[in-house]
Amino acid sequence: MIKLGVIVLSNPNLGGTYQYTLSTLEALRHLREFEVTIYGDPENRDLVQLGYPIRQFGETRSSQLFYLAAYKARVRLSDPFADEEILFAPIYSIAALHTTKPFAFTLHDVQEYHHPEYFSRPQRVWRYQLQSALSDRAARIVCEASHVREDIIRIFKVPRDNIDVVVAPPLARLRTPMAPSDLEEVRTRLKLPERFVFFPAQFWRHKNHLRLIEAFKLVVSSEPDLKLVLTGNKKKPVWDPNSPWHMANRVRRRRDTGDEYEAVMSRIASAGLERSVMHLGYVEQRDLQAIYQLALALVMPSLYESVSIPIFEAFQLGTPVVAANVLSLPDQVGDAGLLFDPLSIDAMARSILEVTGNAELAQSLRDRGLKRIHEMTPAVYCGQLEALFRKLLDQQK
Repeated sequence: MIKLGVIVLSNPNLGGTYQYTLSTLEALRHLREFEVTIYGDPENRDLVQLGYPIRQFGETRSSQLFYLAAYKARVRLSDPFADEEILFAPIYSIAALHTTKPFAFTLHDVQEYHHPEYFSRPQRVWRYQLQSALSDRAARIVCEASHVREDIIRIFKVPRDNIDVVVAPPLARLRTPMAPSDLEEVRTRLKLPERFVFFPAQFWRHKNHLRLIEAFKLVVSSEPDLKLVLTGNKKKPVWDPNSPWHMANRVRRRRDTGDEYEAVMSRIASAGLERSVMHLGYVEQRDLQAIYQLALALVMPSLYESVSIPIFEAFQLGTPVVAANVLSLPDQVGDAGLLFDPLSIDAMARSILEVTGNAELAQSLRDRGLKRIHEMTPAVYCGQLEALFRKLLDQQK
């Protein structure tokens, strides 16, 4: 058996990267010749349920600075992953700079080069320093979109052949629709409205909540009984709680560096939409599954995505999709959703009304979404990851 260490540093507060990490670990169950060990939090119930051995591992702000400073100074530290043959990090691990083992990591995006206004200067400096160091040190880099691969080539001068574009499917546990009685139990417990559209996202500026609220004001003027349901934590750190610059950003928050919960709630109130917009906070996977099935549509107004996990989740559970026409989202959606200009409040409102007011269109989008997601299975994804791991083993020889 080949020893594969998976470095798990994401957590439920980090939204998409956490879902991506769980999808990856779920897919790795299909490996036959690899012995997987997780380096992460043994108290994390999601990880425990997967059944892999878990070794306690984490990276504090101070340890990350120490790891990076030592690497820059060419000081080799002890290898925390010495027992493994190869390593994979679904999000970056700075400790991996000091391993002697071939490793790959997923670089999800370099959004700061597209929207620098969403990042403080310390954040931009930190992200460049860690991403450039890891890009130089890693045997391979994984990303989920061709436009991210082009960014990595351009910014970090990584050879194209060293980058694998591999898209993770949504969690398989979301594939089976829930029974009507279970759906109604969730609706009653969460006090969900009869007719609503759904937007699951943390309150980061690029998620475009404020324009969505303005668009929804137009929507309810035409459909007063339609509601908007939001998820996402009320208060959360900007980007990465492990970042050494997190404390600096707490000071800068009043300058709006990213966390928009209060601004969104204020806009809801000023628009008179307190009865039309519902915020659930963080929801468990089972409840999330039910919300998708109960929703009339998923709306994804984001200004930047490498790939949108909620769109795949919606396809999987038969939820019609309306999404922004930016970057890789049109390719991801294809003909299985309606696209709109995320900078246009009118266009966003029209798309929402079109799908919620046309049952035939909604059913057509459901069917196309299910067809589109059909071949994106954990087994197929595992095969792609196994090919990546074989490349790491070849580089070890």
